[in-house]
Amino acid sequence: STSRPTTRHPSRARAAMLLRPAARLARKLTWSLPRFLPPTSLRRTMAAAAAELTSKRRELYPPVDTYNTGMLKVSDIHTIYYEEAGNPEGIPVVVVHGGPGGGSLAKYRQFFDAEKYRIIQFDQRGCGKSTPHASLEDNTTW
Repeated sequence: STSRPTTRHPSRARAAMLLRPAARLARKLTWSLPRFLPPTSLRRTMAAAAAELTSKRRELYPPVDTYNTGMLKVSDIHTIYYEEAGNPEGIPVVVVHGGPGGGSLAKYRQFFDAEKYRIIQFDQRGCGKSTPHASLEDNTTW
């Protein structure tokens, strides 16, 4: 007579045996987790502070006019429009509009503090006020 194995899938029994220590460790870590959390009162304070921060919406900066605009010839065909606003001596920041076919908007300047930044916007080739409008000729990125 032949004896039957205690399990039909020896590989499953082996896997269960190998995973037991990991499962024990996971249970131990889970049970000991609350010891590492801050006290309940501090957790409530932290949650209230986070809620207050997320409830305050950041407003845009006030509208700002440009102090310099122009057209820059970049090829035999294309001329791109650019504009500058904010503090001429400020930290330069370049604003790139979305696309395809978009252009610079005055509202984009309101994302920056005009007293601190020199805001430079340009319309990409074929977009906005750049010429020729919607032209793909000689319009590559390399």
